[in-house]
Amino acid sequence: MKSKNKFAVAAITLPTLMAQPLSVLAVDKQQQDEPVVLETIEIKGKKPIQGGLNKTDLNAEGIKRSQARVQDTARLLEDIPGVSLQSAGGVSSLPIIHGLNDERVKIDVNGMNITSACANHMNPPLSYIDPSNVGKISVLKGITPVSMGGDSIGGTIAVQSLDPVFARAGEKFLLNGRLSSFYRSNGDNFGGSMMAAVANENLRLEYTGSYAESANYKDGNNNIIGSSAYVTQNHAVLLAFKHDNHLLEFRGGQQFIPFQGFPNQRMDMTLNENIFGNLHYKGSFDWGTLDGKVYLENTTHQMDIESDKFNTPAGYNRPLTNKMPMYTRGRNVGYKLQAELPFGEDHLVRVGNEFVSNRINEWWPAVPGTAPMMGPDSFINLNNASRDRIGTYAEWEANWTSELKTMLGFRYDHTMTSTGNVQGYSTMYAAQATPFNGKARNRNFDLFDVTALVQFKPAAMTQFEFGYARKNRAPSLYELYPWSTNGMVMTMIGSAGDGNAYTGNINLKPETAHNLSLTAAFKDTEKNAWEFKATPYFSYVENFIDADRCNTAGLSCTVAAASVNNAANRGFYFLQYANHDALLYGIDVSGRADLYKNDSIGKFAAHTNMSYVRGERTDGNNLYHMMPFNMKLGLDHSLQNWNSTIDMQFVDSKTDVQDIRGELKTPSYILLNAKTSYKWKNLTLNAGVDNLLDKQYYNPMGGAYLGNMYAMSIGSGMATMGGGINTNLPAPGRSVFVGMTLEY
Repeated sequence: MKSKNKFAVAAITLPTLMAQPLSVLAVDKQQQDEPVVLETIEIKGKKPIQGGLNKTDLNAEGIKRSQARVQDTARLLEDIPGVSLQSAGGVSSLPIIHGLNDERVKIDVNGMNITSACANHMNPPLSYIDPSNVGKISVLKGITPVSMGGDSIGGTIAVQSLDPVFARAGEKFLLNGRLSSFYRSNGDNFGGSMMAAVANENLRLEYTGSYAESANYKDGNNNIIGSSAYVTQNHAVLLAFKHDNHLLEFRGGQQFIPFQGFPNQRMDMTLNENIFGNLHYKGSFDWGTLDGKVYLENTTHQMDIESDKFNTPAGYNRPLTNKMPMYTRGRNVGYKLQAELPFGEDHLVRVGNEFVSNRINEWWPAVPGTAPMMGPDSFINLNNASRDRIGTYAEWEANWTSELKTMLGFRYDHTMTSTGNVQGYSTMYAAQATPFNGKARNRNFDLFDVTALVQFKPAAMTQFEFGYARKNRAPSLYELYPWSTNGMVMTMIGSAGDGNAYTGNINLKPETAHNLSLTAAFKDTEKNAWEFKATPYFSYVENFIDADRCNTAGLSCTVAAASVNNAANRGFYFLQYANHDALLYGIDVSGRADLYKNDSIGKFAAHTNMSYVRGERTDGNNLYHMMPFNMKLGLDHSLQNWNSTIDMQFVDSKTDVQDIRGELKTPSYILLNAKTSYKWKNLTLNAGVDNLLDKQYYNPMGGAYLGNMYAMSIGSGMATMGGGINTNLPAPGRSVFVGMTLEY
């Protein structure tokens, strides 16, 4: 782990977080009571069905209770059936919905569509917002409305910060804020956050900041897991103005991550700086509502082989003092404009247009003394690579009767991609660079989405929903344009966390998914004492972008024969992205029930969720990273200001693995977790234990453990160069956590 002192200048320490707002705690309490939140702007008529029964909303209160145990925003989703997480760095997990991962899932952060500016996807969209700045998360699985989709086939995750709060009518000022701190025992993980704001009836100025750091975590056998440490801080400001039914918000911010280890990647993040600005307007008119967003985001990203992975191989002919730096600059620009038009009491039309532009430059500086392999020139992987998409959609919701509702949407997206000329470290790469530079590298994709949803409510306690969606995704820049088939270069590229080596495929076709789902929901409408929901689903994906080994007929990558020799490469392979048709199917189940209530001992309730997904290519190969059957059973207790939960998580063994990637099987396991919270006036205390029994286990989505092995090569010389074999990444052992939040 990096020294704490090295980042002392840039860091927000806990004393700093807690000291600044204390002076305003003496503000007149009358000014703090009953702050005004801008009313939700809705069209007149019946409640819209956008998202349907498969939409899950996480509210601010539930998110707040999770912040003491979660630093990675993606982990806020881990209790949603059908959602799993691909392990990565400490704040960079990748969500998977119904077996479809990464860029197949559209992630919207305060209206911004952010694309990873990294060959290994170390900076996914959810890593750019701290959990303390999250007010609401909406997850739509599979059947996604066209107004919330586009360029995705697996679903949508929309993350929003808290809505702005204004002073009451007649009050001059509202001063409010929040202070939080936490400690987690595994990895000596600590940090904190603060929010401070001043507002009158029409204006609000708000600042949010957070800081966290962690050493390497330990597994259930008390072994230190290399390359799992991190340091992160986030800053965000909000300036909001409201007038009648109109709201204008400007959000801007910066992220600074000086270090984040990746135990299932061959590289570590040595810097990630992000700056963004986001302007949002929403308003209500006689004819309906209007919602518009425009944003700009820039990322500076660096990777290298850090100390846990960097052990100079015995007998190697040079000291690798400069390792292997990789630099990336990314930019995202976009807008979205949407209008909702009611027609009578029963019909609503939603129309919109959006534009998303992504630019990436990636180069790897020369390493002195390593020519011609890694010098004397810089290696250019992506040269001003661009991906521009413009989409237009129309959506119609209809309430035919009190029992029957429908939604129908159409969407058209035009995507354009390109990249400039590339070069290798030296002329030894010319045989690969010259043919690539001679190709026509502009690609255009015209894609059409359709979503149809029917809700039927035959009785008060029963509701059914059937949906079909045709969804599309064009290939990403990192799937199309990485050009080198040099084994060492390929080893540095790959977002799957599998330890394999990848090259791009400029001839990739877009993915087209046909998604079907049926949901049956039952609920006690009189006392709200229980509810149950089950959703079986099926997806057929044309031209699913997977991977094949470099010896496969028809592929352009030609690496050494060792690339197909499992013994020589110790379980790792050289791969190229390729299209294959695929099938995915599964089921999500969730339920809850009140068990017992007594004024003296409180209320007891139970909840459960379970999921299963199966994915395979039509050529008979399994898909990668399919979560096996998993189930969570929880017992909840509440008494006045106390809220507590004990849950048991069961995960079946993973046996359906993808041999092409060398994916490893994982054994089944059961985890016990416990947490409690107590609220006293403006103070909330949280405590709990994850993995209560200190179980040694392997997350099926954890990938390969690369955290303490030499990263540079997977070739046949790996054994003498200090490289390890393909093994599962061990998951964290027991962790006790405590947290405190003070609101004023």
